[in-house]
Amino acid sequence: MTHEYWEAETQRALAEEAAELGIEAFRRDEVIIVAGEVESEARRQAVEERITRQFPSVRVLNEIVVARMTEPAEVPDGALRVAAVGDVHMDQDVVGRYRPALASLAERADVLLLAGDLTRHGTPDEARCVATEFGGLDVPVIAVLGNHDYHSDAEADVTAILKEAGIEVLEGAGTVVSTGRGRIGVAGVKGFGGGFAGRCATAFGEPETKAFVHTAERSADSLAKALRALDCDVRVALTHYAPVPDTLHGEPLEIYPFLGSHLLGEAIDATGTDLAVHGHAHAGCERGTTPGGVRVRNVAHPVIRQAYSVFRVERQ
Repeated sequence: MTHEYWEAETQRALAEEAAELGIEAFRRDEVIIVAGEVESEARRQAVEERITRQFPSVRVLNEIVVARMTEPAEVPDGALRVAAVGDVHMDQDVVGRYRPALASLAERADVLLLAGDLTRHGTPDEARCVATEFGGLDVPVIAVLGNHDYHSDAEADVTAILKEAGIEVLEGAGTVVSTGRGRIGVAGVKGFGGGFAGRCATAFGEPETKAFVHTAERSADSLAKALRALDCDVRVALTHYAPVPDTLHGEPLEIYPFLGSHLLGEAIDATGTDLAVHGHAHAGCERGTTPGGVRVRNVAHPVIRQAYSVFRVERQ
């Protein structure tokens, strides 16, 4: 069976799924890859099953994204819409996965937040893939870096490439997005580990341990300072590491200290923040709350399993 035949038959099979606009299929070695955007997980699975039935002897890689909104589409007066996703781990083979869903983002959200781990290994080439995928959108895009984005010691280059594409990168800083319904203030840091109240590291003992804890303290302090400085109607904290343990359920307890810090949660609670979003915890869960009652959402792509989630934030 030739490549051309496989591709033609795959496209013919997809054509029978008339409701799925924008779905593409192509062959890479011995795999058929389907990509595009649908409105529900059920439809995503239906497309995969259709192709599997058509080609039972070939492995199907389903890269279709679900572009639904986590919260209701209706936006009451005074509510602003914040879209967010993290841990997209871009490289050349991922380019194009999210773009179809992002084309209609302006109809659904006022701003898009990227919660770190935008690349796989923090290389400039991978950063250019992020710029291609998330640059030039019809809404402002604001990001923090994640631990993967630091791996190649090229975080300055990664940041510069993203900024050139119009993506604002925050680290201990804030920015305000003005919309017709009000001003969204976003303060961001990568964050760091250390664990959570009652089971956390302290700055005692070896210098290495003290340095670890002091890194977490500096990050949380800079987040609090940036949040307080915002002049806005709603205040959003954007981090990569988790500010609460709630959204880590599903991860091994042994690695909680490497997934987040209670210090970030304390900074959020101390500053009148309305919403906190983070990534990093691929096996965690989506919803949590700080001790002070602030909504926390884990938007790591493996958790939300869609191109982005959208959250309504009410003006106070």
